[in-house]
Amino acid sequence: MTTTNGILADWLVGLSLDRVPSAVTRSTVWRVLDIVGAMLAGRDTALVGNLRKAYPTNPAGVPIVGFANRRTPEDAALLMATMGCVLEFDDSHVSTGIHASTPVIATALAMSAQCRVDGRRLIEAVLVGNELACRLGLAAPGVFHHHGLHPTAMVAIFGCTYAAAKIAGATATEIKNAIGIAGSMAAGIMASWEDGTDAKSLHAGLAARAALQALHLARHGVTGPASVYEGRFGFFRSHVQADSIDLGAITEGLCESWELLNIASRPFPCGHYIQPYIDAALELQRRECVPVDEIAAVECPMPGYMIPLVCEPRDEKLRPKTSWHARYSLPHCMAEALTTGGLSKHSFDPVTLEDGRFAALAATVRGVAAEAEEPRTQWSGAARFTLRDGSQLRHRIDHLRGTPENPMSESDIVDKFRRNAEGALTPVAIDHAVETLLTLETCADITALVQTL
Repeated sequence: MTTTNGILADWLVGLSLDRVPSAVTRSTVWRVLDIVGAMLAGRDTALVGNLRKAYPTNPAGVPIVGFANRRTPEDAALLMATMGCVLEFDDSHVSTGIHASTPVIATALAMSAQCRVDGRRLIEAVLVGNELACRLGLAAPGVFHHHGLHPTAMVAIFGCTYAAAKIAGATATEIKNAIGIAGSMAAGIMASWEDGTDAKSLHAGLAARAALQALHLARHGVTGPASVYEGRFGFFRSHVQADSIDLGAITEGLCESWELLNIASRPFPCGHYIQPYIDAALELQRRECVPVDEIAAVECPMPGYMIPLVCEPRDEKLRPKTSWHARYSLPHCMAEALTTGGLSKHSFDPVTLEDGRFAALAATVRGVAAEAEEPRTQWSGAARFTLRDGSQLRHRIDHLRGTPENPMSESDIVDKFRRNAEGALTPVAIDHAVETLLTLETCADITALVQTL
């Protein structure tokens, strides 16, 4: 019987960069540049510091972005993926909200450094990992959230396993077994949304680490279920338990249409649901030259499914407990952005959360149900200001910056990288990193590249 697992394994083995459209290759290179920048931005966070203490250095290991000491490939993948996700400054797949690139790129960098492959093989690995993770998400878009499951955590391990398998040159049989094993490791609940604890920021890292373990086991003869996706007890039926699973979306049009082109870089370091509303509010503030102390109320019309995630419970969203908690609070994000003129890797400082300097403005911000719900694939946002004199101002953006309809240019991605790398690399090293990463296809040794980072 032909299985989805088998189709994807055969496709992966046969894919080479020579058969990939240039736009897909270019987009993948930009993804690597963007995510390496996000890793550098997240390097000095408390969570990453704790992980460094939990996983000791290993001189025989592989280099890690942002640090001089080496770790085992599994520990390196965990660390780099967590660094990329901890500030919520990486990217998201538009249709599913999955953090596609960070876990895949972390896995690929760790595995590439171990195998000493060239830039073309790294691009191939990131490309297949991102493409297949996004396609797996399309089988049940939006459904994981309803079951309290984090979609990134659920599907990232598969994308990471595919990426690692491509670098290792695994056979189709080894890939099928590795994916079958990965199905028993796919996990991640949304409980951290309630209290802002660290577990959510580990999801990408745990997926990356587990993927390397799954591939290692498969390459040493351990077997996994061939029907891991569509089986009676397979991944989707056991986790989603819904009649709306579209398994055809996973394989339909492979190499004809590329879902990875629908991955959006984030302009702000916060939850992707919130970003278009911040963009709209900042543009309205700039356009009308509105002083913050003249704003009496801010309303953001949004789809009903978003409100419980970013606006409720209201008391928690007005006084978030942690920096991560604040990144998923529409009231706090809006208040800090309007007060400071934007959001960067330096935003959401725990000191500012503790002293409540944004609390008064946050209390004026509300998410309200939109009159008509738009498709999940359209990341639009609107902001309505009521000023103290009773007048009202409105602005709407139809597509967030970074999405396919309003894409970031190469210079936008480079500028974002430079801001995120500032303080982690010297100015000379930043210039070198930009030049090297943009010409990744010509890089002869990824190990040497990671060492320069």
